[in-house]
Formats: sequence, C-alpha cells, structure tokens
Amino acid sequence: MLRVIKGLAVMTFLCLLLVNPAQPQTVKRLILTDGSYQTATEWQKIGDRVKYFSAERGEWEEIPVALVDWKATDEWNAERAKAATEEMKQVTGEEVAARKEEMLNTPLVAPGMRLPAEGGVFLLEEVPGKPVLHKVEANKVQVNDNAGKNMLKRSVIPVASATQTIELKGAAAKVRLHTATPTIFVDQDNEQGLIPADNFRIVRLYRKKDLRVVAKNKVSIAGQQSVTERYLHTRAEKFSGDWWKLIPLEDLTPGEYAIVLFVGGEDASVVWDFGVEK
Repeated sequence: MLRVIKGLAVMTFLCLLLVNPAQPQTVKRLILTDGSYQTATEWQKIGDRVKYFSAERGEWEEIPVALVDWKATDEWNAERAKAATEEMKQVTGEEVAARKEEMLNTPLVAPGMRLPAEGGVFLLEEVPGKPVLHKVEANKVQVNDNAGKNMLKRSVIPVASATQTIELKGAAAKVRLHTATPTIFVDQDNEQGLIPADNFRIVRLYRKKDLRVVAKNKVSIAGQQSVTERYLHTRAEKFSGDWWKLIPLEDLTPGEYAIVLFVGGEDASVVWDFGVEK
C-alpha cells in the first residue's frame, strides 16, 4: 500500500540519521593561516606535511603543516558539528511529535489500545482480564493442480472434471486466538482505492498433511468452474476513518481460518490466516 511505503521511507530516513548522525557532515574545513580554507573529508599529519582528501577534487593532496591555522580549524568544525546536531534534534523531534499526534488520531479499540495509521488486518480478543490486539500478516496461497489424481480420474472416467485446491503452507497459522468471538478490523486498499469490508470473508480451512486448504476449484471439460469454500456468516460495519469492522455472526470453533479478499469475482492471491485454540 502507498501509505505503508511512505511510512517506511520516513522511518528509514530517521534510522539512518540516528545510526550515523555524523554522516551528513563528513565535509570539514582546513582553515589556512591566510584566512582561506580547503574542504576535506579527512586528514592526517605526516611530519611537516598535512595529507588530506579534497572534498572538492576527490583526491589526496598535501600542504605544509605551517599553512594550517589549527585553532581556527578546530573551532569552525566543532561549531559546525554542534549546529548539525541541533538541527538533527529539531527534525527528529518534529517527526516524533507528528507521529504522536497521528497516533492520537487513530481509532481506539480498547483502553490505551489503538489501530495504526498505516492500516492492516487486526484481530481483537478478550483474554482473562485484558484485551489483546493481534496483527495478521498476509500469507500467499498456492494453487495445486493435483495433476496425478486428475490424470488417473480421467483415465477411468474420460469426462470427469479436474480438481484444483487453493492451499497454504504449514499445518497451523502463527497467530493463535483463544476466543470464539473475535472482532476483526481491516484497512486495505488496492489500485482502485479503499477496499470495503464486504469484500472480506472468513473461511474455515481444513488440514491436509502439512498444508491447509482454503478452497477447492472444480473445472469441467467444458471449462466451467465451481469453487467450494466454507464461508462463515459475517456482518461488515464502517468503524472509523478507513477502518472497517468484520463481525462473525457465528462462533469460531477450534481450528484454522483465513480472511479472504474477494474482489471482482476473483479471490486474491493472499489471505490473512489465523487459528483458534480450544
């Protein structure tokens, strides 16, 4: 999403500043006794000579030590470094303040618990004594054409339909819930803009060895398709800003589930998977 990319760009910039605050000020000055100066990134005294790397010409050069006003050089570079540090503090302080203000304007889902400005998919559950908000990462599905089984089936019944399965790797999702009635918050967009919650569905998965099956797709000889998925009954509500709330209308019994995006009559290639414990 564009909002996520922009947010990551800002954070990356700040991290670079914090990790190496001196990096933007690598160019220093060698102040000479006649009042002029040479811009350099580094230098060293070797006997009665000063060897420095010229920031202007990009090569090593030498001048006599006696030509350098070391007191003026040290004072100028120290003052410049101090000014750069103060400038960086001001920039980062403004970013932190802006981030805090942004956080205060994001939706509140429980006391002291807010949804992030960059959106995503989150599950809210009540565990003994407190609410817990889980972030669910998108997981890419894979299509299994079941070539061996379909070939065998058609060798016996030439007009039999072929079966594809939409699967997720792994026998269980990373996010685990301990309630049958979670609240689901979604804020996702695509090239057309914000995706309404009506396009999100909860699917109960079933395990197949070390995989989880999201759906079965039967394709007839004539090319007609029929998809079998186990959707749960849900209700979608506008929550706050770009956030939607997806409310299950039936309890989620222990097992594996996925939030599936269904847009334009086609399932997306990613889902948001989670599990419910006993």
